[in-house]
Amino acid sequence: MVDEFHALNENKTWSVVRIPKGKKVVGSRLVYKTKFHSDGSVDRHKTRLVARGFTQTYEVDYKETFAHVAKMSTVGVLLSVAVNHSWPLYQMDVKNVFLHGDLEEEVYMKLPPGHSQSHDPDAVCRLHKVIYGLKQSPRAW
Repeated sequence: MVDEFHALNENKTWSVVRIPKGKKVVGSRLVYKTKFHSDGSVDRHKTRLVARGFTQTYEVDYKETFAHVAKMSTVGVLLSVAVNHSWPLYQMDVKNVFLHGDLEEEVYMKLPPGHSQSHDPDAVCRLHKVIYGLKQSPRAW
C-alpha cells in the first residue's frame, strides 16, 4: 500500500481541495490482491487505489471512452513479420500505466481511506492524472 501511495504522490496525481459548489464527487476504494509464485507460495500483497467510476454520467462527467484492444490476427501478423526479419522481440510491463495520462476533465474524488486529511468531510482530491476505474482512464493513456 505504501508503494501505491508513493507512486500517486510522485506523479502528482491529485491535489487536496475543498468541494466546489455543484460538483459531483466520485468515490474511491482500495483493492487488495495477493500475488503467488509458481509453486503456490505467497510472493507479495498488492494494493491499488481505484476510483468508483461507475458513478460517472456520460456527457456530464466524461465525453467518450476508449478500450485498447488488439485483434489476435494483428498480433499474429506482427509476430510473423518480426520472425521473418529476425527482429528481436521484447515484453514489457509498465507499472502504474494509467498514472502517466493527463486528465482533461475536472474530476473530484473522495480521499482514499487512510489519507491524513480523510477526517475533513469537505476535503476531496482534484485529480490531475487518471487513475484506475475512471471512464476516461484508457483514453487518456
